[in-house]
Amino acid sequence: MENDVEELFDQGIEKFNADAYDEAITIFKKVLEMNPDHPDALYYRALSWSNKGDYNQAISDFTKALEKDPFDTDSWIGRGETWQSKGKSKRALADFKKALSIDPDNPDYQKLVDDLEEK
Repeated sequence: MENDVEELFDQGIEKFNADAYDEAITIFKKVLEMNPDHPDALYYRALSWSNKGDYNQAISDFTKALEKDPFDTDSWIGRGETWQSKGKSKRALADFKKALSIDPDNPDYQKLVDDLEEK
């Protein structure tokens, strides 16, 4: 069964990489039905929502991913970028700072924080 989940997840990644976000979302939803604790399906579904411009759904999925793993810097950054897309700079900055606190030597995270603090 776990192989089926991973095969399905890989199909979702293929759709995501092909910018077929609706199909990717559908596949990641199935992955999560089969394995609600799949470590990456929520993240990629959130990215798919964000790339479609559905920021509220994206934030919801990033938040769920962070509830499962509060040390997931990718989800902190993804949610921060989504907040930024919604024009919510303070919330974005808070998420970027959280990612930086988890990985303080990451220059990309530092740049995100610095860029927003300069505004």
